Amino acid sequence: MEELRGHHGTWRIDDETVRIRFESGRKVPTLLKSLGSCTVPLAAVREVDFDRGDRKHGWRLRLGLADGADPYAALGLPGRDSSTPLLLTGPHDTELVAEYLSEQIASSARYAGETLAGELDPRQVALGLVGRPPLQVRTAEGSASFDGARVRLQWDGWLASTAKEKEKARDYRLSEVLEAEWRPPVDVTEGHLRIVLRGVTLPGATELANDFFTLASHGTKGSEDTLLMAATLNAHIRAADAPGEGPAALGAGDRADDGGGEAVFATIRELGRLHSEGLLTDEEFSAKKAQLLDRL
Repeated sequence: MEELRGHHGTWRIDDETVRIRFESGRKVPTLLKSLGSCTVPLAAVREVDFDRGDRKHGWRLRLGLADGADPYAALGLPGRDSSTPLLLTGPHDTELVAEYLSEQIASSARYAGETLAGELDPRQVALGLVGRPPLQVRTAEGSASFDGARVRLQWDGWLASTAKEKEKARDYRLSEVLEAEWRPPVDVTEGHLRIVLRGVTLPGATELANDFFTLASHGTKGSEDTLLMAATLNAHIRAADAPGEGPAALGAGDRADDGGGEAVFATIRELGRLHSEGLLTDEEFSAKKAQLLDRL
C-alpha cells in the first residue's frame, strides 16, 4: 500500500481504493476535521489533477469523480481551492513523490474502471464521502442535526432572530426532503443551509431571519459545518431514492403506500404552516393540497 502525506491528511492507496484520513490540528479546515476519514473507490475516479505549485505554496492533487459520485460538486462549490475531501496539498520538498503517486492513482483508476464487475453506483460512492449519522453541526444561529431518518433545525444561538427564537425548532422526515441547498457567506451576506421539501415551492425570496427552512452561518463560523450537513443530506436522499431502496418522490401517476402517505400528510401539514404564515395564498394552498391528496 502506497502512502502520501499532505498538509491536512494522509492518502493510502491500494489496488481498489484511496483511503483518506484527516488531521485534527488547528489549521486543518473544519470540514475535514468533522469528516475525519473517507474512502474513494478507484473505479469512481475519472480525473487526477496534479499541480506542482512552487516553493511557497507547494503541490496540489485533486480527484475528479464520475457523475453523481461527488456530493460536494453538486453544491456548486466556488473556486479550485474550496474545501473538499478530494483535494490534498503538500510541501514543495515532497513534490516528486506526490507527482509519482498521482500517476499511480490515474493508472490504477483506469484499470479499476476497465475491470469493474457490474456497474458503479455513484450514490454509494457519495455516501462514503460525507458524514455518518447521527450528525450535528452548529452555527451562531443554532444547529442542524440528522439521525439518518429525520432532519432537525433548531434556532437557539445568540444570532438567531426573534422570529426563529420564538419558533424554536422544526423537524422534517428525510422522505419529505427533496434536497439541501448550501450557500457560503459572501462579504457581509450570510451563508445558509436550506431544506427544500418535496412539492413545496416558496413564492419569491424570504429573508433568512424569517425563513424557517434555513440555518444561517456568519463569516467562516459554521460555513463548512453546514456544507458537510448539506452534502450528507443530499447523499442520503439520493441513496434512499434509488429503485427499491426507501421512499422515492411520488410522480403524477403514482399511488402512495403507507410510508408515502405519511410523507404526503407531513407535506400538507407543512403547507398549512406556510399558509398560516402568509407565504402561500389561499389559492396556492388549495391547489397544492389537492395535488397531494390526489396521490393517495
